[in-house]
Amino acid sequence: MFNSMNNYITSIPNAVTRLKDVKDGQEFSSLLAGLRTFLKTLDSNPQCLMELEQRAYYVVNEYSDKETMSNLDSARNRVIAYLEQIMTGSPADERLLTILENYYLFLEALLERPPHGRGGIQTEQLSGLKIQNEYDVQHLLYAYLKPIYPLARAEVSEDTGYGTVRTDIFLDSQHVIEVKCTRGSMPQKKLIEELEADMVHYHAEHIYFFLYDKEKIIENPRLFRNIYENKVKGKQIHIVIHQPKIL
Repeated sequence: MFNSMNNYITSIPNAVTRLKDVKDGQEFSSLLAGLRTFLKTLDSNPQCLMELEQRAYYVVNEYSDKETMSNLDSARNRVIAYLEQIMTGSPADERLLTILENYYLFLEALLERPPHGRGGIQTEQLSGLKIQNEYDVQHLLYAYLKPIYPLARAEVSEDTGYGTVRTDIFLDSQHVIEVKCTRGSMPQKKLIEELEADMVHYHAEHIYFFLYDKEKIIENPRLFRNIYENKVKGKQIHIVIHQPKIL
């Protein structure tokens, strides 16, 4: 008999390994219970747990054990695929938006918090690290995201069929990030033209525009987002705007 103590999950790889060895519905249900508990310890959002439940659902045919087992195998494979997706860091849209919106916390901790007096990093060194242009923003944003999305890549070329476009940060085939950094000579009209061109060219369903408005040329960020996030049908446009106070 499958002991209730055996549903204890220590990691996602551990859950995947054990799911592959599931023999019956009782064992599957018990492992799912342990997996739910484990995901809650990771502060997984309700959407993640709902996705797990949907993938784990299967129909029990009281007249055919063979069909029931086939349905169980399909559900198990769906759950395993979902867990492997989590392990590879495939973005959950709400989580990614939260991470991008909290970028300023990373910059404040890195550049504005005084380093420890006994450390090798000196305040003077940090004060020399200033964001001057789009390449600086991209470099720091990529470093910020890489531990969370290990498969992320920078400056990936994409064939549009007519030419090529270069994705600033490529998370997966459906999630890309385009970085913009405003400059003193850039009018808001020029920024809008660049955004509209990128919205059309990228094939990804989810396009995240990370706008580092260093020169504060966007007069009404909330209105700007509302207008351009609904600009293109068939794609999800997400706009994150940072207007730094100091940097």
